Amino acid sequence: MNLAEFGSAYEALPPGEQALFAETMRRLFTDGFLWRDDEADRQPYNFLRRRGELVTAYLEVSGWNLRYDEPTRIYCLTHAEGAHRRHFNKKTTIWLLLLRLLYAEKREKPEASLTRQPVVTVGSLIERYAAFFPDQRVRERTSLDEALRALQAARLIRATSRSGLRAAEPDGQMELLPVLQVIIPAQEIAALAERLQAYGSSAGDDAEPTVDA
Repeated sequence: MNLAEFGSAYEALPPGEQALFAETMRRLFTDGFLWRDDEADRQPYNFLRRRGELVTAYLEVSGWNLRYDEPTRIYCLTHAEGAHRRHFNKKTTIWLLLLRLLYAEKREKPEASLTRQPVVTVGSLIERYAAFFPDQRVRERTSLDEALRALQAARLIRATSRSGLRAAEPDGQMELLPVLQVIIPAQEIAALAERLQAYGSSAGDDAEPTVDA
């Protein structure tokens, strides 16, 4: 679909669909993805299912690509030059990678749960950190609290209660959301341990690692 065809197709949309087009674009550029099972994403997600060709044509003009992950039912926005990437500092990235490992383990061995997504506690995350870095005691509650806030804002994890997530409360539970699977594919799991060990031995906390979220 070229620009002229896009213009004609857009003008042919009813006013309600044009408003949905604008809202869908806003949500994609704000979060980078739309997830079918998130109620807040349901309407723009369904719009993409109906008008995917129109949205794709609009995005491709400026180098954006819209890809669909069928297993998780997530639309993900990516850019050829990496303009979409979130930058986390090294400590937050370590916590993120640990959560991705926990997500994979939970998916391999499903447990009875009141939630649709895998659930872990803050304490189990801290224990996993200690398993990778036995010589480093987890004293940095501030870094973990910052990571929990950042990863919730990125919609990678979600607290199961309104009390939220804090390093000082190891019994706090969080859902691990499927966007983790999209930004760090299963084929990369084997390399995570090596990356974690490398982060543990390197110096500095610069925002080098990035994810497509």
